[in-house]
Amino acid sequence: MSVPIRDVLVVHPNAGRRAALASALPSYRVVAVESKKEAAFRMADAAPALIIAPPDDARLFLRQVAHTAPDALRVFICSKSDPAGLAELVQSAAEGHVFSVLDEALSGPELGRTISHLLQHRGSAFATVPPGAYSVHFECNEQGYAARCVEIGNFGATLLLPSDVPASGFPPGATLEGVRIEREGQLLLKTTWAHVQRAQPVTDEHGPHLRVGISWATAMHPPPPVPGVTMEEQSEVVATLRKGLRREAVIWMQRANDSSVQLRLEAPVVEMVDGVAVLRCHSTGMLECAVGDEVDLFFEMGGQSYSGVGQLLASGVDGSLAVRVPRALVIRNWRSLPRFKPGPDNRFLISFLAPVTGQPTTRAPLDLSVGGLSFPFDAASEIIPAGSRLDATLLLPDGTSTQCLLEVRSIHALPSDGRQDGGLRPFRAGVRFSGLAQVARDSILRAFMSSRCEAISDGSHVPFQDIWRLMEEARYRFHPDYPFGDDSPLPMLEDTHRKVYGSGDLGRSLIYTGAKGMQGNIAALRIHSRTWLVQHLAVRPGVRRNEQISYDLSNLVVELGEVQQDVEFIRYSWRKDNRWPSRRMGWLARAMETPGLSMLRHFSYLRLPLDPQTPPAPQGLPRVRDGVRTDYVWIELHLRDRGELVRVLCEDLLTDEVDLSGLSARYASQGLHRRRRVFVVDGEYTPLAVALSEEATPGLNLIEKTNAFWLIVPNRNHPQARAATQALIQRCVEHARERGRPSAIALVDDEEIEPLQEAGFENLGRFSEWIFHRSMIRRGCELWRSVFERLGGTPAPDWETEEAGE
Repeated sequence: MSVPIRDVLVVHPNAGRRAALASALPSYRVVAVESKKEAAFRMADAAPALIIAPPDDARLFLRQVAHTAPDALRVFICSKSDPAGLAELVQSAAEGHVFSVLDEALSGPELGRTISHLLQHRGSAFATVPPGAYSVHFECNEQGYAARCVEIGNFGATLLLPSDVPASGFPPGATLEGVRIEREGQLLLKTTWAHVQRAQPVTDEHGPHLRVGISWATAMHPPPPVPGVTMEEQSEVVATLRKGLRREAVIWMQRANDSSVQLRLEAPVVEMVDGVAVLRCHSTGMLECAVGDEVDLFFEMGGQSYSGVGQLLASGVDGSLAVRVPRALVIRNWRSLPRFKPGPDNRFLISFLAPVTGQPTTRAPLDLSVGGLSFPFDAASEIIPAGSRLDATLLLPDGTSTQCLLEVRSIHALPSDGRQDGGLRPFRAGVRFSGLAQVARDSILRAFMSSRCEAISDGSHVPFQDIWRLMEEARYRFHPDYPFGDDSPLPMLEDTHRKVYGSGDLGRSLIYTGAKGMQGNIAALRIHSRTWLVQHLAVRPGVRRNEQISYDLSNLVVELGEVQQDVEFIRYSWRKDNRWPSRRMGWLARAMETPGLSMLRHFSYLRLPLDPQTPPAPQGLPRVRDGVRTDYVWIELHLRDRGELVRVLCEDLLTDEVDLSGLSARYASQGLHRRRRVFVVDGEYTPLAVALSEEATPGLNLIEKTNAFWLIVPNRNHPQARAATQALIQRCVEHARERGRPSAIALVDDEEIEPLQEAGFENLGRFSEWIFHRSMIRRGCELWRSVFERLGGTPAPDWETEEAGE
């Protein structure tokens, strides 16, 4: 939305503040003056569309504005700690003047967004509603109020409060918390807060009232952000900044750790000067910092925010600036799930009754995911404010429909394509699904996969025998318990494959199909409650673009993990002697290393085939007992003390989750088994050693990591540590026999290899494993794409199809 681009008049005695206000409004022609006297002369020459001024002598100034610029929007900049200014504005409102108030403490970007919001509010649709039908409840200064709504629009409303409520209790800028608007007892809109624009006593046919105009945000408060991911590779930082400039992202700058003044950088370009990346730009504002001082740079792109600390290298009197590009960028995700644009063969439609007018409305989504979607609307004639609740019907590509509830989370202006005709631009509404049926989720996911790569489809219903033959042709050589050429396990593996991947909750199987049939396969498993294990990648040898296929399959299966809202970690593992993943994934893991959010570790895979006859148990070993809750507490605290928080979270090693009871129920609902046993050898005060023995239905993981055991030895120098380790190894072997396993499998550090080999285990190789938080997924996909482009030699498809701006 926009108003006709006309002059904006800024009145402020402080030159720096005038420049900051002008910088906050780059889309308008700004005239900045020092005094209200000079402003009067300016208004006499040409009436501005917007006037921004301090609150002193507000009543006199408003009378002048009413005479010379009656249609101008009046905005006063006033600090909440300025009682004289607030008193002047309250008195002005009592005399019937209409204006808006902004807090002096707002930063440059906030000022720009808020002023644009006020202009949008003025040009937006506003409907008069029957006051008896709409009730409003809110809190102000920790006191609850009930009011009637007489007008409502996309960005605010007009309320009537009882006449005994004093206007002084609602000064301009006052915050209303927990605003709820109900129609005939049904919730219509709920927003966390709103601000008072004006309040004045009025008298109508129903008697005296306090009339209060309020405005609310264009977006609901987002959920608490996850910790930021730090990008430290300088070439990656420069590439990301250049990518932001290509997408015309707005770059802001402020003094280090000081948001009081923020400047919008104009015409920014990145240049290399003596091997140093320099950002050259212009700005109409001033920062009051010297050459050599640190400055903060930040911008938003594709649902993520980027921020970093640079250094001011030069500042010219003409507003030219040279800033050293930050050495690192901190990345945060603003959107929890990836969005995609549905293709022409996957058309969705959303239908609902407009919340205020009741007009039947049908829209095609601009983008969507299983969590929500966005659609366009004309805010000049439609009222769909952020916070609205809508009962809707989602039409699916196959012609069926399903009911759902929509919550409008944000509304933002769409690009105007350069038009400056004074007309109102369309808006986009970002909404969140609630109560979406599984059939709709499946349909959205199929469209999502098609939008990423049309050759990839769901492999849950593909006969496992076909996948097995593909693995054999791809020389997928690591099947200790399921050797190729022996088809006897295939019925059991087929059953497991169908149960695991059929629901989509426990895992995903993807196949890549070309002109000659199936060319590739990959799977992902919910190996722990919050962890998505990428596994079983196989590509038919001799296929052109085999690395392209690997790339497409790997990225899509990771994104399908991100779609699962309760998945927090992605887990890769690969053999160290497998050069393709070792080179690429190893580099990616090191480039994205973030303490507390990622972990790269190495372990050895040892296997002991189990004979039908049980050999005699070694004598003289310490007693092994089953773990209890106190042991679970010790395990969590011990790993935390070692700095292995990522392992605690991603492997369900929190005290209440060690036995996998929650995960076990999810598997049991699909007719599968998943559990963990804990075995302990006691020391004098704390355990000498602990074994974590995983249990699962055979075939969940084809190298049976879900039927392996891990060892925890807190002090390997203890005199009894070796004997405790041997006792645990013997107990885990017995446990495997009790469960009818064909072999016992150990995943251990180097220090445990020797006692395992003494027990008869064979070392089958070294593995690497990389675990990272979901907040790093999108950056990981971008880096994976860049690796493929450099090493594969073929440009990867552009997956940047999400709408920006929400």
